[in-house]
Amino acid sequence: MTDAPRPGLHWGIKTSFLEYISRMPDGRASITDGATFLEGNVAAFEPLPDAVPADASPGERTWAFRGDVRFAGHHGMLYVRIADPRVTVREGRAVLTVLDPEEPDTRPRLPLVQFTLVQQDLDADLDAWLATDVALTPEGTGLFNDVYEAGEMFEPLAIFLPTTTQAA
Repeated sequence: MTDAPRPGLHWGIKTSFLEYISRMPDGRASITDGATFLEGNVAAFEPLPDAVPADASPGERTWAFRGDVRFAGHHGMLYVRIADPRVTVREGRAVLTVLDPEEPDTRPRLPLVQFTLVQQDLDADLDAWLATDVALTPEGTGLFNDVYEAGEMFEPLAIFLPTTTQAA
């Protein structure tokens, strides 16, 4: 019998990017504030209960997560921060937003990737959704210093929530 996955958002971000950071002499990664790395360099962000944004529209489903993952290198020239992700589903399409690292004081959200979530059947007390078509948004290209174009495929992601958790 395998262990049930831990609740939260599980995302490998982009394998080639993580490999690039690890090859840099000064490449660094840090993970704090509710996020952890799982096996296979997958970041797991902790779910926030009942965190529905004030600007949610009727018919939206939103999940908020906490955690902060940062990557740095090239003597400070490369800096990528993925913090407090939120997934919002509208009309079958989902978008993952993060805190905009350029505006940390005002806390606006940056649409980073978009995808389709497909509910999965688990043999556990968890609801699960999987997205395999995770693509960078036009707004998200700047976070990666415009190295990747809009539409670039990123790693699949999964959401695991206790069956008692209700989304907006």
